[in-house]
Amino acid sequence: MNAKIMDLGEHIPGGKKWPGWLLNLGERLLGFHIFNVAHSKVEDDMKAGSSDNFFKLACKHLPLHYELKGLENIPAEGPCVIVSNHPHGMSDGIMIGDIAMKVRSDVRIVVNEFLHCVRGMRPYQITVDVYGGEDARRANMSGMREILKWLHDGHCLIIFPSGSAASWSEEDGRVIDDPWQENMAAIIRKTKATVVPMHFSGQNGALFQFVTRRWKDKRSALLAREIKRDRRTLHQVRIGKPVPGGRLELLPSNAALSDYLRLSSMMLRYPDTAASNNPGMPRTLAPVAAPVPPDELQAEIDSLPAEEHLLYTHKSTGLQIYTAQGSRIPRLLHEIGVQREITFRSVGEGSGSACDTDEYDQYYDHLIMWDPAEKRIAGAYRMGRTDSIVTSRGITGIYNTEFFTFGNKFVNHVKNGLEMGRAFITAAYQKHPASLDTLWMGIGHFVLKYPQYRYLYGTVSVSSDYTERSRTLIHEYLKCHCLDKELAEDVQAKTPPQNMDLLSEDARLLPQGLADLRLLSAMVSDLEPDGRSIPVLLRQYLRLNGRMVSFNVDSDFGDTLDCLVVVDLHNAPDRLITRYCGKPLKSSVETKTEA
Repeated sequence: MNAKIMDLGEHIPGGKKWPGWLLNLGERLLGFHIFNVAHSKVEDDMKAGSSDNFFKLACKHLPLHYELKGLENIPAEGPCVIVSNHPHGMSDGIMIGDIAMKVRSDVRIVVNEFLHCVRGMRPYQITVDVYGGEDARRANMSGMREILKWLHDGHCLIIFPSGSAASWSEEDGRVIDDPWQENMAAIIRKTKATVVPMHFSGQNGALFQFVTRRWKDKRSALLAREIKRDRRTLHQVRIGKPVPGGRLELLPSNAALSDYLRLSSMMLRYPDTAASNNPGMPRTLAPVAAPVPPDELQAEIDSLPAEEHLLYTHKSTGLQIYTAQGSRIPRLLHEIGVQREITFRSVGEGSGSACDTDEYDQYYDHLIMWDPAEKRIAGAYRMGRTDSIVTSRGITGIYNTEFFTFGNKFVNHVKNGLEMGRAFITAAYQKHPASLDTLWMGIGHFVLKYPQYRYLYGTVSVSSDYTERSRTLIHEYLKCHCLDKELAEDVQAKTPPQNMDLLSEDARLLPQGLADLRLLSAMVSDLEPDGRSIPVLLRQYLRLNGRMVSFNVDSDFGDTLDCLVVVDLHNAPDRLITRYCGKPLKSSVETKTEA
């Protein structure tokens, strides 16, 4: 056998004087023997002319097995940094090298001094104590320069930003990564390299965690022993979509960048299946009702006096916004119900009925986006005048009381408000940039016509077509950054979300690492298989400084996550209010961030 790369006699005081049989026993118990034998086989294969690289041979002879998703996300050329969690300490370092070299050969991995003993890794490693303090940074200037040059020359670098294997956290009650170091974020920012997040499943065993808690500086001797456990596991490895260098500009500090990259890695461990796999959508859907003939729709539009019902006409598209109470427009209301059902079903929602209408439609106001050239409805919005509804029908006359229990404080807060909901834009108009803008022009002109309404409130839905991890991220982001805690105390969801929370160590990353709505949109897009971002209506409410009040899951509507939001139009961005209303409203202000 070739010379040992792990010799117990070199790691204990006076080890060379110990009996050989005792050292051999210790090496077997600590896993040194397995690693030494495997490494010797790797060296023999390489001497025999094997075309396989060290990492592939090491995975073969240890052996290590993994199931991989997302290999296509590693760019084949150009400066690239792969960042990953570090649950194991050694086996994940070997597997990540094997994975990266499936795509490109110009790979270097940043390792600590302990792994420098692994001879086969030396051609692929840059040994730098990037995880220490000021003294360590001064001592390793040469290595840091090598890292920067490697990236500036367009190569691929692998980093475990925690620098050491994950360990038990009393605060979280589980094994988590050590803090990710900001100096690695500084390197990424300086080189503007594309970043690829990666995540490995698993954790080291109880003995490793015990030694870590008592004698952390001694635990490296147990890393090889952990490979004995890792050989019996099929490791789940997930690679996320590349994070472009330009996105770094949205992160104001290296600490924020470090948190963002850690969150990007950790989100890969959450389920990537669509929530629509849950049994929320009706198993049988009624055939959608026949549409109303265009001429009948046009006749009902013509029956609405323009000076009272026509709010807005888009100059370039000709789309018009009409408003009328549901009882006034039976044919148009039926067509709205048909188009609602078609549109909602297309994203995994929908009532399952032939026509999506209810008793609220009769006394609610409807904004109708009408295409006069095609004689058809392009979209619609439903609005409830809270003051008149509560006066005439009581609080249960408000649609959302089916899903939330409202206290007096909340009702009094929104009594001068419009309950918004059931918004849709039909498929033919969804890709037209003017469609949503036209609907909101209608809302703005309605508020100008009825200035007593200061608040907009209602639910915005996150479809069950989104993956569970995206819905969890959106839910946690809204709770962290957009929750009105005072109003939230007075509203109770009847079916609050279950199992839609981030792990505590991940939730701690949100305040700094995901503080910008644009970052949320980008991360959701990275997590979604089809690249979709956050729902456009949610983005619109947040741009208006909307505040979240509660969250509910509607099992009768495809398991949608309904986010109850309140917009104070007097606290919305001045330029958006001016755009939609034609002039600023009282006390409107500029927003801090936009999607």
